[in-house]
Amino acid sequence: MLSGTRPIYLIHRGGQQAEVLPGLMGEVHRQHGRSLSIGTVVGLPSAKDAKLASFFAQASVAALRIADPQCFRLDDKLLRLPKDPIGVRAWDYAPYLATTEDSDWGRQVVAAQRDVGANLLLTPGRALDPDDPQGSLDSLIREADDILAVMERGERLALNLTIPSRWLSGEALRNRLLDEILDQDQFDVLYVRTQWAQDKAFSPTEDAALLGGIKKLANLCQDEGKCLLMPQTGITGWLSLAHGASGYGIGLSGADQNFAEFVPRRGRKGQQRAQRYFESQMLHTVDRAAHTVVQSVPGYIECSCPYCPRLFGSEPWSHPFAALHHLFMMGALTAKVHEDSARGGRHGAVRRIVTSARRWTSGLPLGPSEVPRHLAAWDQGL
Repeated sequence: MLSGTRPIYLIHRGGQQAEVLPGLMGEVHRQHGRSLSIGTVVGLPSAKDAKLASFFAQASVAALRIADPQCFRLDDKLLRLPKDPIGVRAWDYAPYLATTEDSDWGRQVVAAQRDVGANLLLTPGRALDPDDPQGSLDSLIREADDILAVMERGERLALNLTIPSRWLSGEALRNRLLDEILDQDQFDVLYVRTQWAQDKAFSPTEDAALLGGIKKLANLCQDEGKCLLMPQTGITGWLSLAHGASGYGIGLSGADQNFAEFVPRRGRKGQQRAQRYFESQMLHTVDRAAHTVVQSVPGYIECSCPYCPRLFGSEPWSHPFAALHHLFMMGALTAKVHEDSARGGRHGAVRRIVTSARRWTSGLPLGPSEVPRHLAAWDQGL
């Protein structure tokens, strides 16, 4: 699977409504299983071991099972995280977060992943310090090599990296990171989580420097025969398939679709949750009112997913069904990248999808906040 030709579609378990995800994965597999490989990711600090193991068992179509240790939660001085990023329950669910000074800490992290049934193990994935690049890279590799030395027969280990966006958007840091990856022949699977600024929930990045860095990272991994997985990237991760990434991660919530820099926002009393809908024809999420406008435009293609009849067939608006529609359609788009790759490979397939979306959305009667501004940057980068 990790070295196969089909793109890897990772579904993050997340926190709420996780019980609906095995059914979603089954539906995606039933309709698109010949054109993608499904995997799933659970966060070890998010629930008890038994609950995570049960989720893996229910997600039987997921050939790849990852139990993310989320050790980046310890790095609130390097990442922009919420106040108290670990929380009382997480200390209990992931006791290794409190034992970082132990000589066998890395082995504890891996053992916790084995205990819930993961079949791709990760190194701890502490955040890399952009102000001490070589020191943090050396520490990362030294720790990973120690873990690799005690892997059991038949186990796979991925090099787990968590990086602020400066590591990809800045040339000097990016070159140092790519050189280090190039030197590490012992790791053929990379699991790279990148934190970037985000203006609006579910909106992909349009930062040209960051997109360029993602492209160079994916290009390098493809050239060197390494499997690059990009968790928590949503549709930006889908774009990276064009450049050589093997797979990407997405989930029901906005947090599972972008590892965004935390910004405190004060909600207004009585404020209603926004009703958002993913328009696959636009490669963009819009509010419900904008969907009604777009739906009336000639050339609009009605969604045929199994969730939209229930979403639009009754009131009030169902946020879970809207999220399931989003994940199903992203699965369809991921499958399409494989199905349309005969001409120009994945790059050609993604370019055609992005070009079509940009042409169709040009001139749509949308408000400024609903326009898919990222498409211009994406089109240029392709």
